[in-house]
Amino acid sequence: MMNRLAFIALSAAVGFGFLSPVQAEDKWDSQPWIDGAPVTMKLGYNTVRQYPHARAIERFVNRVAERTGENVQIETFPSEQAGNERAMLDSLMLGNLDIAKISTGVISTVVPEFGVFDLPYVFRDQDHMMKAVNGPVGQSLATKLEETGVKVLFWMEQGTRSFYTVKKPIATPDDLKGLKIRTTNSAVMIDTMTALGATATPMGFGDLYLGLKTGAVDGAENAPDAIWYAKQHEVSKYLSLTNHFRTPVAVVMNKAKFESLSPEYQEIILQTAKETQEWSGTLYSRVSDALLEKLKTNGMTISTVDEAPFRKAVESVYTKDAGDFGTLLDEIRAIK
Repeated sequence: MMNRLAFIALSAAVGFGFLSPVQAEDKWDSQPWIDGAPVTMKLGYNTVRQYPHARAIERFVNRVAERTGENVQIETFPSEQAGNERAMLDSLMLGNLDIAKISTGVISTVVPEFGVFDLPYVFRDQDHMMKAVNGPVGQSLATKLEETGVKVLFWMEQGTRSFYTVKKPIATPDDLKGLKIRTTNSAVMIDTMTALGATATPMGFGDLYLGLKTGAVDGAENAPDAIWYAKQHEVSKYLSLTNHFRTPVAVVMNKAKFESLSPEYQEIILQTAKETQEWSGTLYSRVSDALLEKLKTNGMTISTVDEAPFRKAVESVYTKDAGDFGTLLDEIRAIK
């Protein structure tokens, strides 16, 4: 009788996952799930769901849900439903939003050192950029950001920015002289346009289509996806691949919210973030390459230029602005 009872008890224990290593790791056995206390969070980003960044973010959200037995549920708000990036960063710091995708240029408004990424031609290529954000430079910046209550989860690329114009292609910096080029309100970006001989004209991206069409500006600079999705190829004919800006974006989280989670869920989020960054890899670049072909077949003239004269022309930007970033620039340049 005792043997029979012992066998029944052992079978029950294995069945409920108390002894089997496999069962002990089953997501449905986690204590929060058993307690019936799901964690809900809100995540915002500024693009449509089909955008490369959005695809990576939605994958991250789904993986976190799967790995926590649907007990960590992250609701996403695409297309600026949670506000533009500056508004989302403010909401994140106040705790009204839990996770968001934020460009480093926007982050630099609260941690100025992030502005080092806005410098023209600061990176040799994408590999150089990702080594920077994944190494001591990125860790140093992430530590400074945490002082504001915001934690970096993972980084992604967002291609390179080049000039696109209405009336003529840009082959050398001289071709920019006298042209009104739309830019953001970033001081470094405005200084870059000035150094290249253009007249920097700050303008909201949503106003740019009309600005190009009416001649309020002669051109702009951005990545191929921005041109394509905003249909700006309809009002600008030439795209010259100067690749003068290459900046990362960060998916960040309210630090207090992260620390309120159980150690189990913290580990799941960090591991899933790491895997998402690896998965996204060159996704943005591959999509950009495909969109370049779409722009070409839809009437844009696309040309590759010699970057050397452009790199030389922006040296004055470093003289004026690089001193604000201490040793960060030297550390970036030292990366092999």
